[in-house]
Amino acid sequence: MSCSRGCCDTPAEHYRSVAVAHPDRRAMTKTVTDVHDAHTVDVTQHWHDRQDVHVKMQKPVKLKVGPQQ
Repeated sequence: MSCSRGCCDTPAEHYRSVAVAHPDRRAMTKTVTDVHDAHTVDVTQHWHDRQDVHVKMQKPVKLKVGPQQ
């Protein structure tokens, strides 16, 4: 069962991530990495409800740009 906000797998995990606010609270982040066959996804949750998502491809991706023939 996930937490009430839906950000953690369990309520206990959510409560462990809760901290008392202090002047460096913007530096507090939580990064979760999701590994797939062709790529990994890093989601960084910041204190002020912002998320950064970074997708890393395992193999180079080739793009064709221009008219199709």
